[in-house]
Amino acid sequence: MFTALFAGASLLPHWKMFSALEDYLALHTTLEFFSIAVSAMVFALGWNLRRSASGGAFTWLAVVALAVALIDLLHLLSYEGMPTLVTPSGPEKAINFWLAGRLLTALGLLGLVVVRPQPWRAASAVTALLLALVLSAAVAWLGLFHADRLPRTFVPGEGVTGFKVAVEYGITLLYAVAAVLLLRTAIRQGRGALVWLAAAAWVLGLTGLFFTLYMSVTDVHNLLGHVFKVVASVMFYKAVFAAGVREPNAALERERALLRTMIDAVPDLIAFKDARGAYLGCNRAFSACYNLPEERLVGKTDAELFGAGMRLPAEPEDAPVVTRLERHEEWVEGADGSMRLLDTLRIPFRASDGELLGEIGVSRDFTERRRVRDQIAEREKRLMMALQGASLGVWDWDIPSGRMLFSPLWASMLGRRVEDLPPDIATWEALVHPDDWGDIQAALEPHLRGETDSYTAEYRLRHAGGHWVWVMDAGRVLERDDDGKPLRAVGVHQDISERKSMEASLLHLATSDPLTGLWNRRHFTEVVNGELGRVRRHGVQAGLMLLDLDHFKRINDTRGHAAGDEVLRHFAGIVSRHLREADVFARLGGEEFAVLLPCVDDAAGAVRAAERVRDLIASTPAIVDDVPLPFSVSIGVAMLDADDAGFDAVFTRADEALYEAKRGGRNRTVLSAPKEEAGSALESTEPA
Repeated sequence: MFTALFAGASLLPHWKMFSALEDYLALHTTLEFFSIAVSAMVFALGWNLRRSASGGAFTWLAVVALAVALIDLLHLLSYEGMPTLVTPSGPEKAINFWLAGRLLTALGLLGLVVVRPQPWRAASAVTALLLALVLSAAVAWLGLFHADRLPRTFVPGEGVTGFKVAVEYGITLLYAVAAVLLLRTAIRQGRGALVWLAAAAWVLGLTGLFFTLYMSVTDVHNLLGHVFKVVASVMFYKAVFAAGVREPNAALERERALLRTMIDAVPDLIAFKDARGAYLGCNRAFSACYNLPEERLVGKTDAELFGAGMRLPAEPEDAPVVTRLERHEEWVEGADGSMRLLDTLRIPFRASDGELLGEIGVSRDFTERRRVRDQIAEREKRLMMALQGASLGVWDWDIPSGRMLFSPLWASMLGRRVEDLPPDIATWEALVHPDDWGDIQAALEPHLRGETDSYTAEYRLRHAGGHWVWVMDAGRVLERDDDGKPLRAVGVHQDISERKSMEASLLHLATSDPLTGLWNRRHFTEVVNGELGRVRRHGVQAGLMLLDLDHFKRINDTRGHAAGDEVLRHFAGIVSRHLREADVFARLGGEEFAVLLPCVDDAAGAVRAAERVRDLIASTPAIVDDVPLPFSVSIGVAMLDADDAGFDAVFTRADEALYEAKRGGRNRTVLSAPKEEAGSALESTEPA
C-alpha cells in the first residue's frame, strides 16, 4: 500500500504546501519530535528488556535508537528557521544530520539480522551504549564544526544535489535489503514482530526516495517524506513493543492458562498464600473441599475464613507461612461434615533474591487410602496368622534386582533370625544342598520362562545347627514385563522333614529285611535287573552268589528260634563287613541269602569271592548264650548273561548250582555252567 502511495505521489508536481517556511516549521518540528520520542521509547523499552531471553536483540535496537534519536534531534535543531546551533541553521546542515540518522538506522536494521538474541553481559551492554553516545557525538562534531568538509547536498533554488540523491538511493537499497532479510527471518521463525520491522524498513526506504524529489523544503514531497518517516517510526515501536511486551505477555497468559488448567485438573487440594498468610488463589479441588469459591478466599487468611482457632499445630504464632518444606497429616472436616485425612505438603516460594513471597500448600486426600491400608494391614495380619498356623514361611523375590525378602517363620525353620539374613537371592542359594540344584532348576527355570503355571520343588536347606531341613517350595511369578520377562515371584516354604523321614522309614521297610537289616528279595530283584541292563549295554561281567545256611533247621529245633535269629544276624554281619562297597547283599527268605557281584573279572573271580565267604563263615562261629555255635554255608554261583530275560533266569542257574552244592555234601561252592553250555557238568569247589 505504501509503495503504491509513493508511486502515485512521485507523479505529483512540486507543489509548495506552505507559502512561507515559518508556516511549515511548526509541523516539521512536531513530526520530527514525534519520531524522536518514538526512538526514545524504543531505547527505554529495549534497554529494560536487555536481560530477557532475546536481550541481545533488544540491547542492539536500544543503542541504535538512542543514537538515531540524538542525531534526529540535531537534524531538528538544524532545520532552516530554527535558532542557531553553533552554526546557522539551514537545509544543507539539516540534510547532513538527516542522512547520518537514516544511514545509522539502515545499518542498525541490517545488524539486527545477524545479532544473536541471547542476553549480553552487563559490560557488553554498557560498552554498546557508550559507543552509541560516542558515535552521536562524532556526528555532531562533524556536522557542527566541519560541515565544510562534507560534499554539497542542497543548492537553494535548484534543490538537492546528485550526491544527495545517490546517497539516498544507496540508503534506500540498504533498507530494502534489511526489509527482505527481516521478512525472511520472520517467516522462518514465525515472529510477527519482525514483520513490523521489515515493514518499517521498507517504508523508511520509500521515505528516502521522497527526499530525492523535492525542490523546496516546503513542497509536497518533503512533507510526504516526513509523514512516511512518522509512519515508519510507529511501525518500529510497534515491532519492539510486540516483541518485548505483547508477545511475552501473550506467552505468559498462555502459560498461565495452561498452569491453571493443570492445577484445576489435579485432584489434590492446592492453595497459594502470600507472606502474611493471605490466600492468593486455589484450585477447584480446594474450593470443592471447603465449599468456598476462589473469589471468597483471595486476600483472606485462615483465621478470617475459618475462625481464630484454625491454625496448624506446628505453626508458630508469628509465622503465617513456612520457611522450609514441611509435611504432615491432618484430619479436616469437609463441606459435607465428614472427616477427611489429608497428607499436606507446605512449600515456601521465594523471589530470585531469596525474599520469602509465600507458600504453596498441596494436600492429598488419604482417607480412602488409609481405609484400604488398614484393611490390607488387617488382612496381612490374618494371613500371617494363618501361615504361622500352617507352618508356612514366605519369600518375596524381586527378580531384576535379586532382592529377596523372608518372613520370620521362614528364617525360624532354619534356626535363624530374619534380621540375620541378608535380603538377597544369594542368601537362599548359599543354604541349598548342592545335590538338590538339579531338581530345583528343572522346576524353576521352565516357570520363569512362562512354560508352567507355578513352581514346586522339594529340596534341603542347611539349618543353623548344621543339619539339613527338607522343605517343599511352592511359588509363582506374579509380575512380568511387556516382553514376558519375570519381575516378581512369591512363594512359601513348608518344613517336610518329618514327612521325608517317614517316607524313608516306609521305603526302608518296603525294601529291607527287618531281622538282619539287609535288602529284601523285592529290592534285590530290581537291582539285579538293573545290573543286567548294564551288562547288555557295556558288556561287563557280573556274578550272583546264592547262599544257604547248612542244617539251619537243626539249629532252630535244638537251640530255639532265638538262637536261629542270632545266627542269621551274625551271618549277615560277618558277610557285610567283608564285601566290597559295590556288592549288594540281600536276604531272600528264611536262611537263604544272595550277593550281587558287579564288575568281577570272570567266573573264577566270583568263585574266589564265594570261597572267601564260605571259609570266613566256617571259621567264625556264632556266639549264643556265650557258647560258640559253629555252622557252615553252601553257595551257588552264576554269571549274569546278556541274553538273560531277567532276574529269574540267572537266579535259576544259581539255584541249580546251590542245589548241587547241597547234594554234594554241603559247605562248598558250585559254579553254574555258562548259559550256552546248559546241561553240562557244574564246577564244584570242596573244602580243603
